[in-house]
Amino acid sequence: MTGIRGKKIAGWFNGHTVARSALIGMAAVTAFAGAGSAAAAAQPSSQVEAVQPASSKAIAVEVNGKAVVWNVQPLIKDGTTFVPLREAGKAAAGNIEWDGKTQTATIKVNGDVIVHPAGTSVITVDGLAMNMSAPSLNIKGTLMLPLRSVTDALKASLQLSQTKEFLTIRIQTDAVTKYGKEDAAIDAYLKGEGFSGMALVAKDGEVLLRKGYGFSGTNKLNRPDAKSRIASITKSFTAASIMQLVEQGKLSLTDPVSKFVTGIPRGDDITIHMLLSHTSGLPSEFTRSGDVTIEQTIAELRTKQLKYEPGTTYLYSNNGYVLLAYVLEQLAGESYADYVNEHFLTPLGMKNSGTATPESPTIQGYILQKNNEWAAAPYYVSQSGTGTLYSTVDDLLKWDQALRAGKVVSEQSLEAMYTPHSDKNYGYGWIAINLNGEKGVFHNGSGSGYATGMLRNLDSGMTVILLGNHAGMDMTKLLQQVHKLAAEQ
Repeated sequence: MTGIRGKKIAGWFNGHTVARSALIGMAAVTAFAGAGSAAAAAQPSSQVEAVQPASSKAIAVEVNGKAVVWNVQPLIKDGTTFVPLREAGKAAAGNIEWDGKTQTATIKVNGDVIVHPAGTSVITVDGLAMNMSAPSLNIKGTLMLPLRSVTDALKASLQLSQTKEFLTIRIQTDAVTKYGKEDAAIDAYLKGEGFSGMALVAKDGEVLLRKGYGFSGTNKLNRPDAKSRIASITKSFTAASIMQLVEQGKLSLTDPVSKFVTGIPRGDDITIHMLLSHTSGLPSEFTRSGDVTIEQTIAELRTKQLKYEPGTTYLYSNNGYVLLAYVLEQLAGESYADYVNEHFLTPLGMKNSGTATPESPTIQGYILQKNNEWAAAPYYVSQSGTGTLYSTVDDLLKWDQALRAGKVVSEQSLEAMYTPHSDKNYGYGWIAINLNGEKGVFHNGSGSGYATGMLRNLDSGMTVILLGNHAGMDMTKLLQQVHKLAAEQ
């Protein structure tokens, strides 16, 4: 897919550091005004006559709810609205640079470097190329860029309202990203690893870093508040659901599966504990099709053969967690999706989370093709209990904090969930990990263009959440290294 992983353009920029307060509202830079030869050298080289609006509309501009008046006003040419880069940057206190030798404008904001060579229709964000709707214009020394293209590059929100006589441009700068110079090492690491998606780092619930990386579609950048499939992080919700039923006395961890579901191979010997800890011996995969119900998946499971004797060997099994979801539905009298929504998402204020459908507004997942190009992945089909949920990094932080505060299950249940039950360190929906002598748990996930992970230091209160939309990323490595860098700050 063109533009999903753009090429770096050598020599256009150097450096990535920017002050925390640097914010850009919309478009970018006018040529640097002033007297003498130095000012002249800073002017874009080719002059273009002033372009009158395609209509007689008056144009008003608001940035973050406040009206602004620029020395050089926006204009409309061939249906495209252009804005002066420097005026807009000044209004938003942006860090803007102009290189007269290369005729290149550079904006630095939230650790990102946005570069535009004057007169072209390309703008890059950290070297990833985005195609603008039209080439920039030089209007008597002022560099004018297409409004929507630049606001997209700056992750700003844009609203246009117009009548026959009037056009109002309303810009809301990126108020979601949280980035400071102390985050530079984490930021540089994620960029160097080619991470694409959303990242969040928090300490005791306080967000230290929240940022989007890479693309969610053609010319569309990932914003830190975007919704994403969370893949197997879903299993932490499944495990918590089952532990709630245990606390209510509706089942026991030692109960055999046959007590709740008939026809499962060796169902008399497989326990709830074994399903939770991936030691049941059940195979992992099932038929993935959008029209397959959980009942049909259970029917398919009845025909499977065990890979190992129950309780003897760890084998990651998605089928085991589908079976847990089915048991949950039998005992709770409602669907897995309804249970999770009623007991977790709604009471915890996770308003941007839910059970995914093809219509869910999640970022697009991508897979790497043989030609080394990223292509849009097909819809990620999963089954209840395994990978059906979507969320945001902020909602998952709410999940983390609720677990820590004992709002989901008891301390006794949490201890069971975090305790390794095999040589692979898998507990119940979480994997135990030693974080330089401190106790931690994590879970990673993958599926049809997504790579996700969530790591929680149970001693220090550090939380790392990565929701990626490029398949194949080593999330375990990324989580641990980001945690290490955050702990060193």
